[in-house]
Amino acid sequence: MKSNAIRKSVWIVMLTILLAAPAFAGGWDKEKGQDTVTLKGELICVGCSLKKLSGANAQCNLFGGHDVGFKLADGTFWNFVNNATGHDVIRAHGAVIGKTASVTGWIYPNAHMIEIESISVDGVSPEQIAKAAWEEDQKVAKQLTERKVGQPPVPMGKHDHGHKH
Repeated sequence: MKSNAIRKSVWIVMLTILLAAPAFAGGWDKEKGQDTVTLKGELICVGCSLKKLSGANAQCNLFGGHDVGFKLADGTFWNFVNNATGHDVIRAHGAVIGKTASVTGWIYPNAHMIEIESISVDGVSPEQIAKAAWEEDQKVAKQLTERKVGQPPVPMGKHDHGHKH
């Protein structure tokens, strides 16, 4: 009798998992679903935040600078997929770090990634984000082309945009 109850419990758990899976469309890193989610949080430099919180050896002034990510109210960090929609937000650290944003897109929880469909940043226009990203891309391109084979890039200098490194 005990074994029947255990089997029944196992089947209920398995059925629950199978029925819940469609709710994570796009969220299990297999195939992007049609459903998007909207999240609110703070835009952060992931490397600087990890360095501050956990002592990570982030070197944001080397290797391309600060990459913007997203911190939710529960403290979890998410990165953005670097594509045509996400690139400018990722690179516009000087304009967006510390700002509150609302992001609509597809989540990939296994990788802690968000593919942005649209984003709204408090106090910053899409044009300002695009300009800040373009300027940062120009700095990074110059820095990387000056790099010698086998040497790390020369630091880009201090970028103090209201956050600590």
